[in-house]
Amino acid sequence: MGEMKRAIARERVAWAEQMQEQTRMKSTLVIAAAIIAAVRLARDPDISRPSPRLTAVVSDSVNLARMILDRVGRQ
Repeated sequence: MGEMKRAIARERVAWAEQMQEQTRMKSTLVIAAAIIAAVRLARDPDISRPSPRLTAVVSDSVNLARMILDRVGRQ
């Protein structure tokens, strides 16, 4: 019975570590995408309202940030 409790405790710790890592990666992705989008939109006069260009830049920024993080993660 004690072995089962220890196994369950190890699984919970592993799950918590995995969730923490996923949260960290999502946060990193958001920050990287925000920086990329900010640089690309720096000279746009009005980004206060959603527009097709704004949506496209944000989408491209997220994709680029994902690609960068994937490549960095592989090394």
